[in-house]
Amino acid sequence: MRSNFRIFKSALIALISISTVLFSLVAQAEHHAEAAKPETNVRAMSMTIEAVITDIDLETRQFTVEGPNGQPITMTAAEKVVKLEDVNVGDTIVATYFTSLESELREPTQEELAEPWVVLADAAKSEADEQPAIGGARMIRAVCTIEGMNRVLGTVTIMDPRGKLHLIGDVEPEKMEGVTLGQTVVMVYTEALAVTLEPVAK
Repeated sequence: MRSNFRIFKSALIALISISTVLFSLVAQAEHHAEAAKPETNVRAMSMTIEAVITDIDLETRQFTVEGPNGQPITMTAAEKVVKLEDVNVGDTIVATYFTSLESELREPTQEELAEPWVVLADAAKSEADEQPAIGGARMIRAVCTIEGMNRVLGTVTIMDPRGKLHLIGDVEPEKMEGVTLGQTVVMVYTEALAVTLEPVAK
């Protein structure tokens, strides 16, 4: 019970903090807009999954897990919240992470194809870094391919230009209309930020 309460408390504090960070990221990203576009609708969402760690990079604090559907998902461990050093490749863990998806979902321009992965805003380099526990959240505009969609669960799996897979949840069904597997699209999203990481007892 105490462990569950600690996880809930950490996730709740992180939710409040990351909301502040995301508002800051959106404000920064607006300065990078090159053309007028529809009204932005960025929503933070949280997901909890049980998965197996397949790769860890302590320098970037990124780790990859094999998700419930068998596909790899890359996340960034929140600093001072997640002790990435305490887990190893092969461990089964329960992770709670936050991400966001902007309403933009369209065909890429020639300029975007030439530069398919752009950091629009980096919380680690912004005033929002006053919330150190959420350091590392980045808003990305990327030319991605759609690798999976689940309209019932509201999830979309995308592959970024670096070959990393991301699972984005709480996606409205209407955003998936006309989108097909393997399609190349432009997405603006916040990289998955893990705020709890608990090993599953063997």
